[in-house]
Amino acid sequence: MSEKFLSVKDLNDHYITSEADVWAVNGVSFDLERGKTLGLVGETGAGKTTIARSILKILPNPPAKVLGGSVEFEGKSIYEVSEAEMQKIRGDKITMIFQDPMTALNPVMTVGEQIAEVVALHNGGNKEDAKNRAVEMLETVGIPAERYVEYPHQFSGGMKQRVVIAIALACNPDLLLADEPTTALDVTIQAQVLDLMRELNRKNDTSMILITHDLGVVAEMCDDVAIVYAGQIIEKGSLEQIFDHPSHPYTNGLFGALPSMKDDEDDDRLHPIAGMPPDPTNLPTGCYFHPRCPYATEECKNGPVPVKELAPGHTCMCHKAGEV
Repeated sequence: MSEKFLSVKDLNDHYITSEADVWAVNGVSFDLERGKTLGLVGETGAGKTTIARSILKILPNPPAKVLGGSVEFEGKSIYEVSEAEMQKIRGDKITMIFQDPMTALNPVMTVGEQIAEVVALHNGGNKEDAKNRAVEMLETVGIPAERYVEYPHQFSGGMKQRVVIAIALACNPDLLLADEPTTALDVTIQAQVLDLMRELNRKNDTSMILITHDLGVVAEMCDDVAIVYAGQIIEKGSLEQIFDHPSHPYTNGLFGALPSMKDDEDDDRLHPIAGMPPDPTNLPTGCYFHPRCPYATEECKNGPVPVKELAPGHTCMCHKAGEV
């Protein structure tokens, strides 16, 4: 049976600087069951990466500060765990594929050594076992074994991303946080990496939080979807609920901006969402989406926005949820 082993409740993260406070994450809550994949979808700057870094407890402090909420992993509060114990969890039970491989790799260590280091730290064994596992992981992500001794600067951006993926998957984690894992990859390697992560999911009952802009990848990989806007989850539900019955105007806007492959489609132009995401240092009152929403009323501009349950597991933060 599926088991809920990650629970995020009312998470609030701000970046506090001398110029302004950045309201990055504002009351985010969700649960994740073992073996399931949750997709976090939204525009750049919505707070998706900050949510993932909060789970791994690697937000830079300062300027980042967790102002409220909790993250429970396997029944234990992440924020009550010591840093020494957290270091045992990172890379073993919870790993992250970072979006920017340029800053995720150590420039003075070979790529093989960086993978082997993670294996040796968490799996034990001798150096030869760690090296063999590192070579296996390089080949798994499409990099020849002889490149074990090369340095990050000798790899292209896409190849660096594959190395980062190999590091994240080396210890067969229980929870994988994948932050745009296929952005720098060509289509062929992207398909291989997605297949690899899906196989990990099946083989080891691994859970995954997938951060992406690509709704096609979400449709292929995810069991559940959470739509993130201005640091809030404004709609969440199963893959079928979000794709077949999108209820928030922003969610509908995301689907409206996708090109249609249907021959009988009369409209040959896309429908982008008007306006720009709000300034996180000066968020609007009421619904954060109301300045861009074609259905906004005075009610939307003032006061709290209700979270409505449209079906079991399908929630929407909107006064007009289910009406548009």
